Amino acid sequence: MKLNILATILFAAGLTACSSDDDDYTELWTVNIEPEFVLGTDYWGGYTSVHPVMEATDDAGNRTGTYMMGQIKGFEFEEGYRYKLLIEADDLLKCYEEKGVYVVDGSRYEFTLKKVLSKEYVGIREEGRRDVEMDVQQVRVRSTNETDSWEYGLCVGQVVGTDEIISMAPFEIAGLREPWIFEDWQEDGTVVAYKIRMKVSITPTDKPLLGNGFRRRIRLQEIVGKEKMENEGIIYMERDEAERYYMGI
Repeated sequence: MKLNILATILFAAGLTACSSDDDDYTELWTVNIEPEFVLGTDYWGGYTSVHPVMEATDDAGNRTGTYMMGQIKGFEFEEGYRYKLLIEADDLLKCYEEKGVYVVDGSRYEFTLKKVLSKEYVGIREEGRRDVEMDVQQVRVRSTNETDSWEYGLCVGQVVGTDEIISMAPFEIAGLREPWIFEDWQEDGTVVAYKIRMKVSITPTDKPLLGNGFRRRIRLQEIVGKEKMENEGIIYMERDEAERYYMGI
């Protein structure tokens, strides 16, 4: 959400920012939050990001939407619990447009927790879970056509002591709160890449978490070590091949 940019525009235009004090733009919603994370995507500047999000459902269990971790101000999601929340939804888009500012990027709503109506512990799936230790490195998937500018980020993990390779989106691992741990940018513009050894749990799921792929949940257990690499990894592919590889389909 580019609220810092919007605030600058509003200030320059001499307009007041929208807030929860504007009752005309505020609604109260009741939402259910499922006990296990699913995956969502962001697309910005030609880069697709896959990351854990909270799943909202209706009373029949049908998905009604998703929320980014921390998107509901005042609410901290804890896996294993099913929540019913009363939240305040501020319609920023409507507010700004009525003030003469038209927004092309950013979330329509800003959410604030009003009350936790219920919190029930139901646990998370353990069936089929396996714990592995693997060396993970980040690579960049680029087009084989030099005139194309698209690029994907990808993480590749090799399970220690085996030949097993696990391909992951950079932000797919729940609990990896510092996704830029894989590289450091130097003052001269060069990149120092790192291979990270980590322990993770991998649990299958009966339904896809995103699109037709991602039928698993990967959770970070522990960062074991960090090793500097000689070169930044790059894989060249055609777009359709890269998207199949990236989405796991």
